[in-house]
Amino acid sequence: MVLFAAGFVLSLFGSLPPGLISLSVAQTAIQKGLIAAMFLAAGAAGAEFFQAWAAVALTDWFMSHPGVERIFQWAAIPVFWALGVYLVFWARPPRARGYVTEVSLLRQIGKGVLLSAFNLLAVPYWFVYCSSLRASGVWKEEGLFPTIIFSSGVTAGTLAALALYAGLGLLIVSRVDAVAHYANRFVGLIFLGLGIKLVLGLL
Repeated sequence: MVLFAAGFVLSLFGSLPPGLISLSVAQTAIQKGLIAAMFLAAGAAGAEFFQAWAAVALTDWFMSHPGVERIFQWAAIPVFWALGVYLVFWARPPRARGYVTEVSLLRQIGKGVLLSAFNLLAVPYWFVYCSSLRASGVWKEEGLFPTIIFSSGVTAGTLAALALYAGLGLLIVSRVDAVAHYANRFVGLIFLGLGIKLVLGLL
């Protein structure tokens, strides 16, 4: 249970800052409602289970190749900027209502998995923390079962954080309908800012 709690807490706090997935979940809640947003969140959280699993399996290799983390960060920059420019200039504004009648929940799960795949910083993040847990003695056992427990905690933490963003999206649309009209531009500006932040951190 210690590994589950560690994965949950690290994933929860790691997912709370605005990012590609969390802001997409909030925007989906505004456009398509809570159920669609939670299916999107479930897809993203499920994909992160396997990202955490991969991080556990390859921690030693990444620790011996520190330059790989910078490669992931540089690769994430054009992704953030491309999404930001698209959302600011070309994306249609979302409909200012809490739900739509036609939503493919399976498609929302697939979209969540795809968004998680574009989250190139997730793997280096989990490599760092897996290594820290092992170095500190918190992670003592090796094998399949501890890896599943830790990865399950990561999934639960991510889902909890994304549920908060889904609720925030519904709160926005229920209080101020006009905010929904500018949701795409706001999310786009956040993406652009995240790209700039990565560049400044790498220089």
